[in-house]
Amino acid sequence: MAYRPVQVFASLATKDRDKKAQNRDENEENNRRVVKKNEVEVSATGELSLAPDRARVTVVVSSKKEAVLEAKTSVQRRLDYILQVLHTHHVKDGDTQVSKVIQRADGLYHMEGEVRVLFVDFLKCQGVCNFLVEKMDESVVVATPEFFHSPQRLEELRRQVCLLAVRNARQKAVEVARLLRSSVGQPISIKEESCQEWEGPPAQGQSHDQDKPITYQERVAMATVTVQAKVFACFELKPKEKGRAPSSSGR
Repeated sequence: MAYRPVQVFASLATKDRDKKAQNRDENEENNRRVVKKNEVEVSATGELSLAPDRARVTVVVSSKKEAVLEAKTSVQRRLDYILQVLHTHHVKDGDTQVSKVIQRADGLYHMEGEVRVLFVDFLKCQGVCNFLVEKMDESVVVATPEFFHSPQRLEELRRQVCLLAVRNARQKAVEVARLLRSSVGQPISIKEESCQEWEGPPAQGQSHDQDKPITYQERVAMATVTVQAKVFACFELKPKEKGRAPSSSGR
């Protein structure tokens, strides 16, 4: 019986601690609610499209001869002519790759040479391809240009889209604040919620007729990349300062 008061005292202390913790949580929640009254939260998106800035063209030269030297000479002569055409059109040596492969089948030597050319000027790309098709025979195949983006341009596009979404979010916050007769202060938090990328024409409703061959411009449009980013932002909401009345010094 002498220990019962001790047990009762411990139980009261536990209840006291729980009550203090509950009061502390309620105070923190109330403080958060007060802060929320001085904030404006908005979400916004940014979207930009970028046409490809690179084109890659592959030119294949082939020859089948009974003598290996004849096959090699035939291919090399055409390769030299192709490289001379590229040099005439001011294509840099660093933008050209040449490979040669020789095989033997059915008693014949099959020699194949390949030239891969990188273009940053699409008009020059068209001119070179058209010239080679006109001047070379059927043993030379000029492939359709392959359009793509450089990694630097894609990374820059992603950054620009994110910044555009942030600007749109701030503009939306300014309009909300104006409606509430307040002003937007410093940003409290900004979070990128999503970022999507896809290839194809940026305008809706543009589709290719499957019965017709793809044109040059359609290939460029199909390689166009669109990036869309969505951000969530929270800004400080401040009451507008009332203008001071001009002081008058009356005499």
